[in-house]
Amino acid sequence: MTSFIAELRRRNVLRVAAAYAVVAWIIIEAGSVLLPTFGASETTFQIYVVVVIVGFLASLVFAWVFELTPEGVKLEKNVDRSASVVDRTGRKLDFAIIGLLIIALAVSITLNVTGFRVLESGNSTSIAVLPFKSISEDATNVNFADGIHDDLLTRLANIGALKVISRTSVMEYRGTTKNIRQIADELGVGTVVEGSVQRVGNNVRINAQLIDAATDEHLWAKTYDRELNMQNIFAIQSDISGEIATALQATLSPEEQSRLANVPTQNMEAYNLYVLGRANLYKRRLETLLEAREQFVQAVEIDPEYAEAYAGLADSVLLLFNNHAALTRDETLSVAGASIGTALLLNPELADAYASLGLLQQKIWEETRTGPGLLSAETALKRAIELNPNHARAYMWLAAVRSTESKFDEAIDLYHESLRVDPLGRIPYANLPGLYAQKGDNEQALKLFLKAVELHPEWPTAYLNLAVHLQGLGRFDEAIAWSRRGRELSTDPLAGGNITASWVEFGEFQRIRRLFSDVPEQHPLFDLGAGLDRVLDGDFAAAAAAFEAVADQSDNPRQFMLDLVSTSAILAGDFDTARRFAERRNPEFAADADPEVDLFNVANAVRYAFILQQFGESRRANYLLDAALTVVRGLPRMGIAGHGIRDVHILTLQGKPLEALEAFRDAVDAGFRGSTMNNGWPLALDPYLASLQDRAEFRAIKAEIDTDIERMRENILRAERDDDWAALRAVAGST
Repeated sequence: MTSFIAELRRRNVLRVAAAYAVVAWIIIEAGSVLLPTFGASETTFQIYVVVVIVGFLASLVFAWVFELTPEGVKLEKNVDRSASVVDRTGRKLDFAIIGLLIIALAVSITLNVTGFRVLESGNSTSIAVLPFKSISEDATNVNFADGIHDDLLTRLANIGALKVISRTSVMEYRGTTKNIRQIADELGVGTVVEGSVQRVGNNVRINAQLIDAATDEHLWAKTYDRELNMQNIFAIQSDISGEIATALQATLSPEEQSRLANVPTQNMEAYNLYVLGRANLYKRRLETLLEAREQFVQAVEIDPEYAEAYAGLADSVLLLFNNHAALTRDETLSVAGASIGTALLLNPELADAYASLGLLQQKIWEETRTGPGLLSAETALKRAIELNPNHARAYMWLAAVRSTESKFDEAIDLYHESLRVDPLGRIPYANLPGLYAQKGDNEQALKLFLKAVELHPEWPTAYLNLAVHLQGLGRFDEAIAWSRRGRELSTDPLAGGNITASWVEFGEFQRIRRLFSDVPEQHPLFDLGAGLDRVLDGDFAAAAAAFEAVADQSDNPRQFMLDLVSTSAILAGDFDTARRFAERRNPEFAADADPEVDLFNVANAVRYAFILQQFGESRRANYLLDAALTVVRGLPRMGIAGHGIRDVHILTLQGKPLEALEAFRDAVDAGFRGSTMNNGWPLALDPYLASLQDRAEFRAIKAEIDTDIERMRENILRAERDDDWAALRAVAGST
């Protein structure tokens, strides 16, 4: 044995082994960091290590069999030992080993100290909690596991030192085959939590593990076996949150520690209803929001001290009102206001309740345009963010406040802040495009609308919003094609109703009748159908009367209902009724000496000025027209936020026909094809343009519009005949 070892030394086999071991360590260490960067799987890395080990064995055999000589590599048995240079080769290998050790030390420092490890970089406190797996046979355990997951997310999100990805984004990875590194890259985080939930009888087992996304190393893991009761469930969630915070070296304030220890309810049935309600709330569909409302109502009936359930109830009615017009204004404000008040009374530090309060205050202001609503909304939403810095909805709703204030750049920044914690969130992609359109960047708006469709292909709102934007660009055929897909995906009977203006421009009134015939009698907008039928019949007096009857059902009707009455009354020549409802919409126009005209009342300002002209009240009419023109010239003409030809209307009413015709020409060149979207009537009926209708220049421009509208109408008929809408939808993606 001694002679064998001596022979190993003589042939430099041991030195080669040492040198190879150092090189192999460098290769494996670098590979463990670099391979995941290129999306390599664990199997790939395992094969990589096996190859390195096989190479080690091969190098030993090579060192034993061959010898390096001045003439090159020779078989050892063919080398004259008296002329052997193995000693000099050995010394060279010694120097090589020392050099390699220095390199290995440098690699170690680089990989473990200077930031290649994710946990030492800026992503060290960013985390995504993937949906917990349900491993029980009971199907209801899936909802229970989702509830555990949702509550854990909420508790972690309340820790200010952590960036926690919102539920709406992480739920996209339920059942995914993507590896941890891919998921982390897509969500912009350094760590990922995985877990599982199992219920057996009166016991529950919850397993959770925190994983470094860069290395797949488990930073922390624990299994909890407990009796199934609410105290234990919330205690487990608090413990997991605290352990994760400790593992990520996140410091908790005393207030955060107190919120982590909070037990929202002791009632399992109420908790299960709340979990189901939250799951339905996230889907935002009409039927799921209605179901969510009922589940939250049941939860608070069972546990009247369940603050989170009251906040959920407020969200459900606000979204039913805002997204689907499925509730009256009065019912919405009453239920939401009472629910939020109770939630905050029960838990003064509940971020969800403050966020809901902000949304409620904003909606109140949007309906009345008076009072301190926006300031109150801002205060509430900022408090929600203070309590929960990862509250994506609070950022979104604060962005909506900034948008209402016409602070579009701030609103855009806030939506991007929302996307930071909810990168796959739907609502920012629904609203961000409109802000870019408001700034006049319709190209960017279109790209974002298409991005929303790409990210959420089963979400009807993405298609419907894109359709409205295309309608605003004068691309009615494309708008109908995209709206059709949104309506196919939606369960809302009024889905697609926001592009009826395109059908009006095509003269396809029966299609509009069919759309509204699907609205159930219990829907708050059902009664509008009678007025709409009269409009389509051309009986505008009857339409105004029908719309007035609907508006008078509430002390505070929605503004669009007041617009419907005044617009129909104008077309009927009933200027008394038109005036009454225009003033009801904006009382300041009649009461103030110098009323302010802005983005939100400019359409009614022009309408009211036209009405005043019919009564010979030129001074106030002229003031409103001048103020309106100043506002309109700062707005985009086309797109979802475009004003269309409002400047043409104003210039015509000001008695400036040449300037009006010039503006009309500019509008058509920019893509304008119809005014129904902005004014509620087609060009042929437009009363503001009565003095231009007989001018040759106007008729020539309108003939261009009519020709293009007929072209688009033929595109629609062809798509219907061939049952192929793909070509029309493809146009938007190519522009």
